[in-house]
Amino acid sequence: MSTGKWLWISLRRYVLTVVLAWLTAASVLPALGDEPFAEEFALEAGVGLVGVPLLTLATMFVLVLLADRRFEPPTGGAQRIRGGWMVSLPLLLMLPVGMLVPLQYLIVLGTQLAYVVWVLPCDDARDTANVLRALADPAVPAEQRARTARAVAGLRTSPVVEALVLAAADEEPEVAEAALESLCTIWRHDGVVGANLLLRLAPKDQERVRALGIKVRSPW
Repeated sequence: MSTGKWLWISLRRYVLTVVLAWLTAASVLPALGDEPFAEEFALEAGVGLVGVPLLTLATMFVLVLLADRRFEPPTGGAQRIRGGWMVSLPLLLMLPVGMLVPLQYLIVLGTQLAYVVWVLPCDDARDTANVLRALADPAVPAEQRARTARAVAGLRTSPVVEALVLAAADEEPEVAEAALESLCTIWRHDGVVGANLLLRLAPKDQERVRALGIKVRSPW
């Protein structure tokens, strides 16, 4: 799954989650107070029409920051995305509102936490693991594995780098070349390469990486 697709799915699920929670609150809250239903519903609708878009924009901003880190680790609710708890940070912007209308704020808080734990799409780690297994599978056509090796270069996570280092020694020249190209792309972007990874490459490939002029970091 690409970063753009992940963000699009995240946005759709978030908007649906927040709008459903807001409509539920706008319908239920009037019954809990003394104000007439029409007046209370109008107030909740007005707050929702302003608050939902603002909260959505703030949440999507945090999701953009998380996008490059969403592939680690693979299991466990919000923990499936490293730093996924940060999606709740926009609630701090609404804290002054929460002091004025605590019940509505608790509803928003519950909605946001439910999104982080149960709704936020977190399948990428498993998808990536399947792709990396296919990259190392000799039964998969070399052309397909070469395409995969180039496609995962944008992920830049540790499992991807490990898989590409192994693929750089593949018996199929096409796959090995594609893997090395991706490694060069990743390390050029990072500006540093671990010596333990570099030494696992063939000597000629090591020279190619060193020619990039990037820093070689000792693992100790």
